[in-house]
Amino acid sequence: MRGNPFLGPQPYRSGDRHRFFGRNEVTQQLANRILAHPCVTLFGPSGAGKSSLMQAGVLPLLEATRDTRIVHVEGWLKDEAPLERLVQAMFRQLDLGPSPAHPSPSQGLETALELAEQQSDRPLLICLDQLEQLFQQGRDARHLEEFLEGLQVLANSPLRGLQLVLSMREDYLGRFRDWARGRRELLAQGFRLGPLRVGEMVKVACQLAGAGTPAQQWSREELSELMFQVRMAGQDKSEEAEVQAAFAQIVCRALWEERARGGSTKVVRAELMLQQYLETTLEGMGALKGHARRLLEDHLVAGDMSRTLLTEKQARAVLSELSEAEASTVLTRLEAAAVLHAEEHQGSRYFELGHDWLARKVFERREERVRQEEEQEARRLQEERARQEEEARKLREEEERQAREAAWKRREEHAAKRILKRIAGGAVTVAVLMSLLLLWAMQQRSAAEAARERAREHALMASAREHLGRASPAIASWLLLEVKKPEQARGWMQVAIDLLTAPVPTFTLHCQEGARDALFSPDGSRIAVVCGDDRTVRVWRADGSGEPVVLRGHEARVVSAAFSPDGQRIVTASEDKTARVWRADGRGSPVVLRRHEDSVSSAAFSPDGQRIVTASLDKTARVWKADGRGEPVVLRGHEDSVSSAAFSPDGQRIITASEDGTARVWTADGRGERVVLRGHEARVVSAAFSPDGQRIVTASEGGTARVWTADGRGKSVVLRGHEAREARVVSAAFSPDGQRIVTASEDGTARVWTADGSGEPVVLRGHEDRVVSAAFSPDGQRIVTASEDKTVRVWKADGRGEPVVLRGHEARVVSAAFSPDGQRIITASEDKTVRVWKADGRDESVVLRGHEDRVLSAAFSPDGQHIVTASEDKTVRVWKADGRGEPVVLRGHEDRVVSAAFSPDRQRIVTASEDGTARVWMADGRGEPVVLRGHEGSVSSAAFSPDGQRIVTASEDKTARVWKADGSGEFVVLRGHKARVVSAAFSPDRQRIVTASEDKTARVWKADGRGESVVLKGHEGSVSSAAFSQDGQRIVTTSLDKTARVWKADGSGEPAVLKGHEGSVWSATFSQDGQRIVTASSDKTARVWKADGREESVVLKGHEGYVWSAAFSPDGQRIVTASLDKTARVWKADGRGEPVVLRGHEASVSSAEFSPDGHRIVTASSDKTARVWPGSISELQRLLKEINMDCLSPQARQTYLDESEPDAQASYEKCERGHGRSPFFTAAPQTQSAAPATP
Repeated sequence: MRGNPFLGPQPYRSGDRHRFFGRNEVTQQLANRILAHPCVTLFGPSGAGKSSLMQAGVLPLLEATRDTRIVHVEGWLKDEAPLERLVQAMFRQLDLGPSPAHPSPSQGLETALELAEQQSDRPLLICLDQLEQLFQQGRDARHLEEFLEGLQVLANSPLRGLQLVLSMREDYLGRFRDWARGRRELLAQGFRLGPLRVGEMVKVACQLAGAGTPAQQWSREELSELMFQVRMAGQDKSEEAEVQAAFAQIVCRALWEERARGGSTKVVRAELMLQQYLETTLEGMGALKGHARRLLEDHLVAGDMSRTLLTEKQARAVLSELSEAEASTVLTRLEAAAVLHAEEHQGSRYFELGHDWLARKVFERREERVRQEEEQEARRLQEERARQEEEARKLREEEERQAREAAWKRREEHAAKRILKRIAGGAVTVAVLMSLLLLWAMQQRSAAEAARERAREHALMASAREHLGRASPAIASWLLLEVKKPEQARGWMQVAIDLLTAPVPTFTLHCQEGARDALFSPDGSRIAVVCGDDRTVRVWRADGSGEPVVLRGHEARVVSAAFSPDGQRIVTASEDKTARVWRADGRGSPVVLRRHEDSVSSAAFSPDGQRIVTASLDKTARVWKADGRGEPVVLRGHEDSVSSAAFSPDGQRIITASEDGTARVWTADGRGERVVLRGHEARVVSAAFSPDGQRIVTASEGGTARVWTADGRGKSVVLRGHEAREARVVSAAFSPDGQRIVTASEDGTARVWTADGSGEPVVLRGHEDRVVSAAFSPDGQRIVTASEDKTVRVWKADGRGEPVVLRGHEARVVSAAFSPDGQRIITASEDKTVRVWKADGRDESVVLRGHEDRVLSAAFSPDGQHIVTASEDKTVRVWKADGRGEPVVLRGHEDRVVSAAFSPDRQRIVTASEDGTARVWMADGRGEPVVLRGHEGSVSSAAFSPDGQRIVTASEDKTARVWKADGSGEFVVLRGHKARVVSAAFSPDRQRIVTASEDKTARVWKADGRGESVVLKGHEGSVSSAAFSQDGQRIVTTSLDKTARVWKADGSGEPAVLKGHEGSVWSATFSQDGQRIVTASSDKTARVWKADGREESVVLKGHEGYVWSAAFSPDGQRIVTASLDKTARVWKADGRGEPVVLRGHEASVSSAEFSPDGHRIVTASSDKTARVWPGSISELQRLLKEINMDCLSPQARQTYLDESEPDAQASYEKCERGHGRSPFFTAAPQTQSAAPATP
């Protein structure tokens, strides 16, 4: 009987410890760390072996050496309270007897701990694995809060020998930190487990192969090559490279099986093994294959490719169409193949996919299947869009009807006036009647005008929403600006924010025919556009202003254009058999390069700008002096058309690509032997040198790209993955550092490869039609792709995250390229337009990037001109609020910085850090900071006094301290709290200080430390914040007991208790007038209360995660909230209407506040950024005017603004001339009929 020692993509269990090799040292290190601390967080990348290390390493070690009792829980079902699951596991695994009925899981936990203590004095380890599953959508927030409190109870338990291990994937660590914020005992000790390295994995695999039945002897050299293929993406090919462990287990398991069956002993490519693994497993299911696929694809993988859990009962319900025996067969076979992993659960079992790699594969299979369903949905949406357009048409007809009605009423008014004139001079009674009649007529006219204006505003908003939904944000922006009373237009701010979030072209350049190509000059100051069949190239200023220079003279279609290295000249290639060299400013006559006997397919300058190489359908390339003098060097040898030619970086060689299936390397002077690169089985469509000139990449219609040494020696590296017959590779290009290659294919994808061909390519999937070009950004971090699906997409080069989709073109996009500085993208389309976009696709916020870890706070300076951010990367940064220039970086802290604030005169900044110090810095970064030392624990907060002369700090050492801001003299110690002090703040008159503590109290102190403090006692949980009212007479505190309380600052009387939240309350602030209070809570809401506690609170509901903070605008009319759900929201303070949602952060938003003038909002996030957003209608209007320089076409003005034809033409021409441009759309009838409705 064969015994395969490789488990495949599932962790090692305690029964596998006899073959758990290679982790002895890290097992002992982790065991020592666990024994030294009450709580340890174990984290690492997916597949690093966290579960295996605990179950097959640490737990058996502690059981054997310390007789430790073990409680191990993994797998957290969505519809089960996690604390209840933990309690049940403790009773079952510790043999505490049947679990008694208890009112709540928290009381059940207390009972379990008491029984465990009574049962034995042996050490107890509680290991909670796969905690990332708690962050899946749909979890009950109350259950999570309850579980978190339970963890805190365990971490602080007096039970001797109790240790707690929390294990999770490191990509969920940030969310866990946000979730457990304020509970330092859960976060203090982290242990990162990295993947095995290639050398280590080879040693382990050889040992395991020898432990199989029968034993196998594997070659370390062959296995090393196999492990290199499954190393982490982007790592060098060395023994130190980290291995993707799941892939390694799968390929080793497959290799062992192949050899055990007597198959080939040759090591095959890992890629093939991985592709065959899941397919083989499913094919082996026979007639049950379809049911197995549906089970995996529809029920065991989430939308973010994470694994989900399914009880056996639920799994059998999914398979209910099968007999009980057949359902058992499906589950048993999937489990035996390690595709499914099963665990015991309440007398039954639950299932999950064996590893995240399988989840990704299953997800890809599901996406493939869903794609067809999406096509059907797209057709349905198209029909729905047609219906909406019909409704919009009816709306316009209704508007016209109302206009006619208003005109009729005006005629009635005129008739009334005529009647009044006829009876003028009559009796007094008649005069009164006339007055009343006139008043009635005026009222009717006013009502008609108001109705017409409302209808117009409604139609504008409907059209703006429609165009935003149809990816025409430029038109939507113009329509929003036409709304005269945006504050009364429902949803105006949200549509404006959404519009600014959508990628909008900065401006549009028009061609009479479809655009063929567009490119920036080397300095980014000009744009050259090859316009279809009109035989011209147009050169524009890169900002879109002014008139273009038209390069006219070719006698047939222009197929390409290229700038010289200095940007002063342009070379064009044409089907008229010539190339031409022009001054970029259009002056003088071009130099005409004639000699080719057929169309010229490409033309390019040498790096020094002195020569030009052209490629032609006449099967030759030619090298010319750029001034046209002398005879060209003719490069002959290709047996079919030459499609492209380019110089090497040093200008000494030329690479040509040909339809004869080869590429050739020539000396630029034509002497010596050429190098012929053979191997492609179809036409070579492109060829390019690497940046160092040592390698060449070619793309072929045969579905592959190849990488060659420039001298032709050795074998080429074949980049295979695009399907040959159905998917031609249309381009291939090196990254700026030469380490990667991006290919574009007709299969609708682009792929990023390591230039040496190792590892798996990153597949950029999302286009719905052929990809026609792909190019790296100048820094190599991003890739832009153009597609026949009418879109352009900007991707991270490592494939992570979602791409930015640039929509708006109305026909296929033929090219897309970055500007030299990487900040802009230019796209050309067959819809007769060229568009310039911001490369990040966003205009809605200023993104402050630079921190290397989570940003914990962000605050405006008193004048609103600067922003200070504090981060876990141990730095503070001071930015201009408009995001321009480089930030001032304040370095010096030795641990994460938890807060930063400006002094009232904005000249200084005070920071608080977990390194036990606060520091006072000059805001411009000059000089050395004043270091405030003395605390014996982390500093939780630091704040200036209102006059800027003193600073108060709060600390984990249970004290607050008052310092002179210049650091001189002795500090005042405010001592009395019995637990960590979480915050401290001055009163407005500088005479008092309020502190909040985890000892469930707040205290009010004299700022000089004299006398006894006033103790504000009453909360039943930790106090999370405390703040004075503007007049200093009251204090509001918040607590984990789910309440806020409002106290008199002198402690007299009873506090007003603000009850209603269903989770911990994190923060509370008074409005400027002191009449209202806003609170933020873990129950996903904020609430607005009367400060005296009377009346019901206004509930601000809509967030999908904890609300961390809430703040009033300076005028008290609005509130901004920050949430774990990655958004901030702006609400009317009275709760009316829908909030404006600020989307864009990629992780929890930890804080949000208004600028002093209320026009902007700054947010801080765990995604390592802060953002500045428009916070008022006036600011949004300003941004809408700036984002796009295009002008609404006359036809669009007539359609959407109801302007007459002459007025529409006049307004359009005025707009164009305002940008220094001649109108593209003229009043000629034939042009009007051809003009599109969008720019």
